[in-house]
Amino acid sequence: MANHETASAAASTEAHDRSRSHVWYKPGEQLSLSPYTIELFQNYSKVPADQVAAHIIQVRDKAWEVYPYPCIGSFRFLDFAITESPIFATALSKLKSGGKYLDLGCCFAQDLRALVYAGIPSENLYGADLQSGFIDLSYELFQDGDTLKSIFFKGDIFDFSTFRPIRGGNADPDLFEKIRGDIDIISARSFLHLFGPEQEFKAACQIVDVLKDKPGSIVMGRQVGSFTPGIESISLGRREVFRHNAQTWKEFWDRVGEATNTKWDVQARLLELSPDVKDSVKAAELANIETRGWLEFVVVRL
Repeated sequence: MANHETASAAASTEAHDRSRSHVWYKPGEQLSLSPYTIELFQNYSKVPADQVAAHIIQVRDKAWEVYPYPCIGSFRFLDFAITESPIFATALSKLKSGGKYLDLGCCFAQDLRALVYAGIPSENLYGADLQSGFIDLSYELFQDGDTLKSIFFKGDIFDFSTFRPIRGGNADPDLFEKIRGDIDIISARSFLHLFGPEQEFKAACQIVDVLKDKPGSIVMGRQVGSFTPGIESISLGRREVFRHNAQTWKEFWDRVGEATNTKWDVQARLLELSPDVKDSVKAAELANIETRGWLEFVVVRL
């Protein structure tokens, strides 16, 4: 009986999370598109300018049913954050010279598409996500199923044996093992902050194992941080996570370095949340919203 009640409660919670009355779900009429987003969808995805918004909303609503992440509901997947990274020019140079890129927790792999739009050969770009539905929908969103040569994996960061190519035309089930240790840049955007402290540390050590074992290898991204770092309870997944600031993030990578016998230069900055993001998080009644910010980081192997 207890198990039945638990299962019923979990199902009820899941249904509530996917409700379009959820505070994270922004109605389509509130969608505001940046000039870059319109340009990319027009020129890369070949969507007429007057149809871009409707196209994005339609695919977003399908993705919300896959899993109701805040970034899906609030259209934050349209940030294309990699283009605003302080290391974007360096990343372009490295990738144009034949370097390999992996987007972990890629969701729609929007940053991967931004790299292709910037001139990077798509065959050198990879994506991975535990939710294959997001990867499938990414082709519908960007309308590049016939042109994109990138390979996508479904897999669990804590178990490399689970990584299997699911899109991209390569049937080699061992492909991930062949590129493991040969990746120059890993994007960990909105990824590590999904885990509790112990799992976050293990995931970072796994990332080190995937990167190329040489100076200059890069981990880059952006995630939720805090101006008063510490443990917080979050409603998404009903768990506790550690929210970092720039100093604790550096200390975190010092620990990762000790565990993996590596050294890292850590550049990080904590940015204020935009008013619309802060308002949506406030409405969700999450803890310590006033202290939260975006932790933008670039971690380079020495």
